[in-house]
Parts: sequence; C-alpha cells; structure tokens
Amino acid sequence: MTKAPDCEIWFEQGMVCQEQENYAQALDCFQKAIGCNPNFIPAWVYKGIILEQLEDYEAAIRCYEEAIKINPDVADLWYNKGACFCHSYRYEEGLACFNRVLELEPNHALCKTTRALTLAAIPNPIKLPKMRTIEAEKPPLEAEATVQICLTREREMGGEVGEMELD
Repeated sequence: MTKAPDCEIWFEQGMVCQEQENYAQALDCFQKAIGCNPNFIPAWVYKGIILEQLEDYEAAIRCYEEAIKINPDVADLWYNKGACFCHSYRYEEGLACFNRVLELEPNHALCKTTRALTLAAIPNPIKLPKMRTIEAEKPPLEAEATVQICLTREREMGGEVGEMELD
C-alpha cells in the first residue's frame, strides 16, 4: 500500500477541520497542503471557500486566482471568484468572471441565474440617474429602497420623475 503524498494528508485534515467549523485549523492545513504542492487546486479552492465563509473576500479572490493560474479552464473557479467580487459590490468584475464561466460551460445554470441577478443589482445610470448618489457600500436591496424613497418624494412634491422607466 502506497502512502498518500503529504499534500493530500494535509488536505484531508483540512476538510475534517472545516466540517467541524474549525476554520483557523482548516486554513492552516490547506496552506500546508499548498506548501507541499503549490499546484494542488483543491487546497486553493477550499482555502478560498473558508475565506468566503469568514467574509474575507479579497483573500478568497486571491486563492481562486492562484487556482486559475494553474488551470484557467475550470468554470467553477471563475464562478467562485465572480461570487466574491459580487459580495464585495464589485459587480462589473463579477460579471466578467460569470461571462468567462459561460464561455467555458454555456449551460451552467447557477451561473446564468447569478449573472441575471447581478445584472439586476447593478444601478443603470440611464434608467435611474439618482442612483449615482447612493454610496457604493450599501447592499443592493437597501440601495433599491433608497431609490424608491427618492422617487416617491419626488412624486409627492409634484416633481417630474424624469427620463426614468417605471415598471
């Protein structure tokens, strides 16, 4: 019976720690797996997943970028990277990643849905010019509510709604 390489042992230990929600230990194990084999994509991916769970999206993006350098043709790496961009309110970068996913896997249903939702979350400066004044840090639903309040106040004051399309 052959012994599994150290990177696989560290990876498996990281998976156990992740399942137990011991994220600090899991990150350490995944990093040790990467240290043994920097081209071991699963360790980069699961390190990124834990960093996402900890809401450290920039660090997660870096993990996915490392995995993409190793194999740029894995659609799920691009999807995970795009999701992190969207969690960071960097929608255009997220969309670029989702577009790459759909180039690689045109029928990726989850990506199609996420891309559509992302497009809906991006303010359209032509349709909603007041959106430009909303802070970028606001979550999409809060930003949408702010726009609705502005439109309601404008109507109540007898003002013109402008060139906006209201459905």
